Amino acid sequence: MFKNFTFDLIDGGNVFDISLTILPIFLLLLFGAVLQSKHFPAEGFWPGVDKLVYWVLFPSMLFYNISKADLSSPVLPSYALILGFSLLAVSLLALVITLINRVDRPTGTSILQASIRFNSFVALALASAIYGEEGLILATLGAAILIPCVNVVLVITMVSLHGNKNSKSLSSLLIKELFKNPLILSIAAGVVVNIADIGEFVFLLTDITGILARATLPLVLLAVGASLRLNALKSSPRLLAFSTLARLVGFPLCVGIGSTILGLGPLEACVAVLFGAVPTATSGYALAKQLGGNASILSVFISVQTGLTLLTLPVTVNCSQTWFGYNSLLHSL
Repeated sequence: MFKNFTFDLIDGGNVFDISLTILPIFLLLLFGAVLQSKHFPAEGFWPGVDKLVYWVLFPSMLFYNISKADLSSPVLPSYALILGFSLLAVSLLALVITLINRVDRPTGTSILQASIRFNSFVALALASAIYGEEGLILATLGAAILIPCVNVVLVITMVSLHGNKNSKSLSSLLIKELFKNPLILSIAAGVVVNIADIGEFVFLLTDITGILARATLPLVLLAVGASLRLNALKSSPRLLAFSTLARLVGFPLCVGIGSTILGLGPLEACVAVLFGAVPTATSGYALAKQLGGNASILSVFISVQTGLTLLTLPVTVNCSQTWFGYNSLLHSL
């Protein structure tokens, strides 16, 4: 799908080749930021695209890929366990960072968001670009596992730490954030269609979402770039360093350890590592504003992490391919 926008990855162990594969994705992000700064094509255009992506395009992509995926694969439980373990471990690491630095609770929850929230759009684009259609399917399954888990952890933590301990309020917020979330609803719908094997009865829906899925990645990368706040690069360098290390080093390291222990296959392990290698999601800014987090410092974390991954991603991908013995030539045969 997205491979049309990228170079072929000739040598899985060559950092330069990986950089060439990843570079077009980041150029689209940068192009989106430039378009937004020039207010092109019109004032207020990109917020509208954000809504289109969030409510239509990305849910369509999740539904389509999950409805077609092999949910009976014996590797799926280990894959889910590794991602869940990594999420829990990095959440605890973020809590330790918060306690050591004695930051206020809104800043602490923003550190948590910057550490565990991942940019699923970039993760799926990278999986497709580097590992092809099979990698995209695995990344979609990974997103389906992590998106609900991350939202549960964040909503419960933010409501609890920000002083709202009313169980009814917490329940209503969870319902709003989870059961009204279009990404989670599309994941659930895709699982139902897949397990019930009713794809032939809803073929119009799967055909339409398949067409929308093909339009998703290029447009969504432009929208992500347009949402970055490039003028926000000023804040505590210490907190920035800690949150970035937790996100871009701690998370992929946890995935690598878990994958090694459970003996996950090379392709599955390398795709799982991508969820730790990508920057935190721009959507965290909206949640911080809604639930009382430190939105301004989170915007800094988002911007800096996105820029740094242009340098760190090729290294992380190369290390994972080398460690797990992934051979791109064999997997392309």
